[in-house]
Amino acid sequence: MKLDKPAAIARRNQALARPVLTSDNCLFAILDLKRNLWWFDIPMRLLVKGQPDWVNLLLHSPESDELQHLKVPINYLRAHQEQLEVRNAGKRRSTISLALSADRDSLLRDTRPGGEQLDFRTFVQD
Repeated sequence: MKLDKPAAIARRNQALARPVLTSDNCLFAILDLKRNLWWFDIPMRLLVKGQPDWVNLLLHSPESDELQHLKVPINYLRAHQEQLEVRNAGKRRSTISLALSADRDSLLRDTRPGGEQLDFRTFVQD
């Protein structure tokens, strides 16, 4: 089943006790079947003080129609910034580039070559 960001947010909000997800506080990725990865570019501007405390990552697997929700603290990204791949560092549109694995032995681990294999499994929401 094909799912886009608004539909993924609506579906996840239905499962939550309090619907809090919006297009402003969520990033969405569809599983890349060739590489078995979910790709995210998290804007560095989200790491600035005064922004929300969390970034919500919605990961969709089209074959199983599974939708996973990761609630990642901005403080975690800030603290591990040097262990992550930052694209266009110091520029206006710099991003943290994540490639989260769907492989069983490295599930939800960042596999970008410039990163240090940080594990994001602890942020999975039920």
